[in-house]
Amino acid sequence: MSYIICIPSYKRPTILQNKTLSLLHKLNIPKEIINIFVVEEEYSDYKLNCNPDMFNQIIIGIIGIVQQRQFISNYYPENTHIISLDDDIESLDLSMTDYATADDFFKEAFEICKLNKSYIWGIYPVFNQFFRKNQKLFTTELKFIIGAFFGFINRPNDLDLELKLMVHGNKEDIERSILYFKKDGVVIRFNRIGFKTKYYGTDGGGLGTLSNRIETMKQETLNINNAYPELTKIKIRKNGLYEIVFKKKYSKL
Repeated sequence: MSYIICIPSYKRPTILQNKTLSLLHKLNIPKEIINIFVVEEEYSDYKLNCNPDMFNQIIIGIIGIVQQRQFISNYYPENTHIISLDDDIESLDLSMTDYATADDFFKEAFEICKLNKSYIWGIYPVFNQFFRKNQKLFTTELKFIIGAFFGFINRPNDLDLELKLMVHGNKEDIERSILYFKKDGVVIRFNRIGFKTKYYGTDGGGLGTLSNRIETMKQETLNINNAYPELTKIKIRKNGLYEIVFKKKYSKL
């Protein structure tokens, strides 16, 4: 296969089994390219609760979502095509595209990256079709590449891509989007493709629930805005969440 799928998961083997693994099975993604990354003390729980017919292997990594994603990058060789998925993906909507299968989409996503000299791609962060229906199929300017579902061409140990502003990892995808754009001058986002998940559920796994994350989200938002004031501004939602908004579109730096 031309890509692999990596799923970092923490304390949620049943959710992983019922959601992301079941979805990939339904999408006919071969088990041979699906790897799960966990911490050592939870290996046996995942071994017991995840169907071995739906994945290749469970790999022991390290704790922390930022650290685990870096571990995944370091685990594979340069130029490996990696798709990183959260453990609670419920569905993938390709209905507003010409892609017949998820496999077709995944393969072409990496080809479009190569053609545009991009090393990362993502999909629209909102599942509601209303917000996706009139969008371009994909864009190349600075856009938010959501960490729950993205692909990248591996560059392990590239210090330019090292996340440095995270307190807990709540805004790791915002910082990653910026770093890839500053490195390459382009990120690919497929704006008519969406996926369904719960961003702030009652079981937050490694990041915790929303109420436990507000303060660290605020600090990470401030860190990013202070580091990249030319690109970002802060938006405070009614529920108290601090969010990063990119100031304007960029076709290149």
